Amino acid sequence: MNLASFAELAVRLVNSVTSNGQPDPLRSVEALGDLVADRPFLSGQATSHDLGSLRLLRDELAAVFAAAASDEGAEVAARLNALLVTHPLQPEIVNHDGDRWHLHLAEAGSVSDRYAAAAVSGLSMIVTQVGLHKIGVCSIASCDRAFIDGSNNRSRRYCADHSAARVTVTALRREPEAEAEPLPSGRLNTAAG
Repeated sequence: MNLASFAELAVRLVNSVTSNGQPDPLRSVEALGDLVADRPFLSGQATSHDLGSLRLLRDELAAVFAAAASDEGAEVAARLNALLVTHPLQPEIVNHDGDRWHLHLAEAGSVSDRYAAAAVSGLSMIVTQVGLHKIGVCSIASCDRAFIDGSNNRSRRYCADHSAARVTVTALRREPEAEAEPLPSGRLNTAAG
């Protein structure tokens, strides 16, 4: 089990509140099921209690990303420590499909308990193993989406939605300006435009 890979769940939850005009995935248990469909360990019957718990967790995790973006390491640590106490990890040793024994998250507890334990532990692993600088909030002033910087040179400052646009703008700025075609000699271009 790679706990750091669970940090993506923290990003997913924080960004679910601003999902490009899409309805909030915490509006119903069916929508929550869609949000976690790619994570089998989060399968199970969700309840309205899970939705409320995940809304609270979303706010707490957003505060962690905001503190990281402001380079407030002590606040990040304090918030994550409180979340680790509230949402303890429950690992278990398993083997399946011919694999050797390895760790999984126990499939005990509610959907929100398992989601929270995975997201908080994964985010904590990122912060402690690779650094506070690897998590943040998009640098576009009108955007508050969280991200994890996977670059080697600590260069990411934009969420997934704005990274592609930023790359396109940067590439366009690097292209040499197209050379203007010269007008035929002795003729003035008087076309109105």
